Amino acid sequence: MKYKTKEAIVGYLFATPIILTVLVFTIYPIVAAFYYSLTDYQPLEARKYTYIFNPYDALEIHTGILRKEARNYTIDEMLEYFDPVSFVEIDVGVKLGEEEKKLIKEYFDSLNLLNDYREGKLPNEIKIADFMKRYMNKHGDRFTKYIPRFVGLKNFKDMLKDMYFYTSFWNTLLYSIIVVPIQTLLAIILAVAANSKIKGVNFFKSVFFLPAITSSAALSMIFWLIYSKPGVLNKILVALFGRFGFQPVDYLNEPRIALFAIMAMNIWSTAGYFMVTFLAGLQDIPSSIYEAARIDGANGWQIFWKITLPLLRPQIVFVSIMGTIGCMQVFDQIYFLIRNLRNITISFYIYKNAFEYGKMGYASALAVVLFGVILVLSLVQRKIIKEEY
Repeated sequence: MKYKTKEAIVGYLFATPIILTVLVFTIYPIVAAFYYSLTDYQPLEARKYTYIFNPYDALEIHTGILRKEARNYTIDEMLEYFDPVSFVEIDVGVKLGEEEKKLIKEYFDSLNLLNDYREGKLPNEIKIADFMKRYMNKHGDRFTKYIPRFVGLKNFKDMLKDMYFYTSFWNTLLYSIIVVPIQTLLAIILAVAANSKIKGVNFFKSVFFLPAITSSAALSMIFWLIYSKPGVLNKILVALFGRFGFQPVDYLNEPRIALFAIMAMNIWSTAGYFMVTFLAGLQDIPSSIYEAARIDGANGWQIFWKITLPLLRPQIVFVSIMGTIGCMQVFDQIYFLIRNLRNITISFYIYKNAFEYGKMGYASALAVVLFGVILVLSLVQRKIIKEEY
């Protein structure tokens, strides 16, 4: 084997773990989301065939014929009390589609089931999947596992008629439009302050970066104590403005201001993180450029606008794009602090559809739309800011 070939194989072997990680945790979920967005996939449906039931109890309830008295009836007499579709759907507890009902009507082995019941040959406990396989003959496999049904663009059409989609989409856009510029500007100001040679600047950096390494759950609890009706913010405002008639406000349950309260929390908690990005950019700017500007008579404001900001364009692009992606995907603060549907974001609406409503296909369609919006916004931002290297 040639040395170069051997070297290439070794290189690929070293890269295999990260390649597999990206394929499994990044590429596959994206492809799966696109696939499931075109289906009616409902994960709760996938579990329905795994449940265990007692066929004797189910048949006693359905036919009204007790197990110990079944031998007193002929099969023909028992058939008069037996409807296979009703039995499977109501007494066994399997939600059936129209196609499944037709299959059961035509192929369910009622004679064999009732004979086993009469002769006591049924097990006391059986999985629904095993039961259906036993009495649906060649169509048994159709009832042993859940197969998502391809529905094409139905989920996307339903989205156009879903008012909560529009509400969540607008809330997410508004959130991004307000948070990203303020967050970016504040991060630049903090970075300029942190880059100055003043006493205690390291402590200053640590304080503003601290929220970035604190869990969102802990931050949410802190801000709940601040924003709740008996919270810190209301106590301060009542003390200052109570004599003017100010009344405590429940900031998190008031739809007109709840989202803005979360915006303020997000700006405070992320500005310090992006401050580090801008600080790295500032320290990369040669001091000779500033010295030349001062010699030419430029003041601090002119230096900031004419030199610092233009040279921070790569960082501004990065922070704007990452900030937009973060805002478009905001979930945890909404989950922990806001429960009303008027202030939900699209990520939270995806969660509700997938894990509370069991509509994974529709949730996947929402995720595909979110992916497309983030991609378009990122490209537009790059175009507007005109990144230069």
